Amino acid sequence: MKFITLTSIDGGLIVVNVVHIGHFYPVDKKVEYGRVTKGFTRLGVTTHNNGGFSVTETVDEIITLINN
Repeated sequence: MKFITLTSIDGGLIVVNVVHIGHFYPVDKKVEYGRVTKGFTRLGVTTHNNGGFSVTETVDEIITLINN
């Protein structure tokens, strides 16, 4: 098993088993309840049915972490 550590948009750490990553994609900005958030990456895992995690790492950074 291989794990990578990512940073959630609120500053917490998320440790993910790379085998369970289903998808990840960039989100430029998001408007929620009239508040605009800066860009982040959405990471979905096959073991959770909640839409995934919002992380600060870019798609390229996640790919590099997986390949190393």
